Amino acid sequence: WRDLPTPDDGVLSYWYKISATSTAYTPYCPGCSGRTFTGSTAGRGSCAVDPSVIKLGTKLYIPGYGICKAEDTGGAIRGNEIDVCFPDDETAVRWGRRST
Repeated sequence: WRDLPTPDDGVLSYWYKISATSTAYTPYCPGCSGRTFTGSTAGRGSCAVDPSVIKLGTKLYIPGYGICKAEDTGGAIRGNEIDVCFPDDETAVRWGRRST
């Protein structure tokens, strides 16, 4: 295990680190139901991943976003891509596409 200092002066213990591209979505985007692949309500703290890379149920720390749980798969998420959930379009658009 390794420790990662977080911006709020906390420490997050982790055992594996990857580089990924992150994008954003909202629970109410076209084609979205407001529910994740695992059946939970989509919202801040949920993220979509490729389950062949990141196991569903895994907790992730995304710099600039915080902790999210891999609960969704997303239609276009492939490989080292993560789609983080925001409650509104404005915040999701501001997030854009980032290397994490």
